[in-house]
Amino acid sequence: MKVGILYPRSTVYPGMMLDFVDGVRTFLKKQGLDSKVQLVTESIGFAGSEKDVYEKAEKLLILENVELLVAYIDEKVTGLLEPLIASSGKLLLIVNPGANYPENWIPQPTIIHLTLQDAFLCWLSGKISEGKNGKSGLMASCFYDCGYLHLATMVNGFNKTGGNIVYNYVNKQKEWVGFQIKEMTDYLDKDPTTQNLLCIFDSTPASLFYRELNQYAKSGQLHLLVSPMMLQPLALENIGSGFQFDIEGCLSWSASDENTANKEFIAYYYQHTKRQPDIFALLGWETGMVIEKVLLSDIDFNQGEKITAALANSILKGPRGEMKLDTRTNYFCAPYLNCRVPKNSANIEMKPESFPLQEWETYIQENTENAGSGWINTYLCY
Repeated sequence: MKVGILYPRSTVYPGMMLDFVDGVRTFLKKQGLDSKVQLVTESIGFAGSEKDVYEKAEKLLILENVELLVAYIDEKVTGLLEPLIASSGKLLLIVNPGANYPENWIPQPTIIHLTLQDAFLCWLSGKISEGKNGKSGLMASCFYDCGYLHLATMVNGFNKTGGNIVYNYVNKQKEWVGFQIKEMTDYLDKDPTTQNLLCIFDSTPASLFYRELNQYAKSGQLHLLVSPMMLQPLALENIGSGFQFDIEGCLSWSASDENTANKEFIAYYYQHTKRQPDIFALLGWETGMVIEKVLLSDIDFNQGEKITAALANSILKGPRGEMKLDTRTNYFCAPYLNCRVPKNSANIEMKPESFPLQEWETYIQENTENAGSGWINTYLCY
């Protein structure tokens, strides 16, 4: 089986695609399939050029004659590939952190999506404050993160609980030297009734944001609702003996999850790479799980629609738990972790949660037509 992979670059995570591809390779090796699957890769830069994405996809499908195409691209670029994929009859697996709304939720019969559910988890995180800390909230983000629509989903989730955003703070620094949040804390001084902070930052600026906020004299009255990247170990590196404020949010995956499949993933990946796995390695490992299902389906690779139907009837048991393909959207849905860092605590409390089907049904009914952003490149590829 020949599998084509379109992979992007990332300045902030230079090893991102190494981890992703190694995740694919190590899973296939563990399953004894490494000799049966040939990986053919093509770089698409920062995945912000639609022309490059299309040309590289065309090359893999036509010149390399790959039987399955894996594309680490954003939802906004997917539509560009739909006619090409439809004419080939082959399956396209879109992989990304899931930090955007799609243009619509209408599934394409030969396109499936594997994500970290970032935007959906932000939507759930926005709803956590229901009935607590008043109804007013402050939105805090940075130049890079506010270009993606996971920010809109968190605000929408907050609004669903009757919450109201009274102030938007966007840190405009493109480099993190001299990171400061004075503009935001000046507002909080004027409005002490606003205690909910809806925060979306990548791990490095998140670490700096926590550090600066902890030095704010009135931070003890604040309740933070945060994005998944703000719950990563790098983000919490300045926690010390604990922050003065409490933190809540949802996380797709953690290395500390004790389920058997997760422990096997971590041990096997480290054994063969000498690196601890991260979220990109996880996505690669899960991509390997999909490749295995396609390979063993005994369905002609040119019949992508039949392969999609077979995947919809399967359960993938991986590091996050049982993943299923939602046929209404063609997105894989997985369990998640409900997380909390109490005030003055150095520990993150994690509660495993089953995939919230009812919340998902409400979420995918949201009108996404007017949700827009200038960013085309995939989240964390900048």
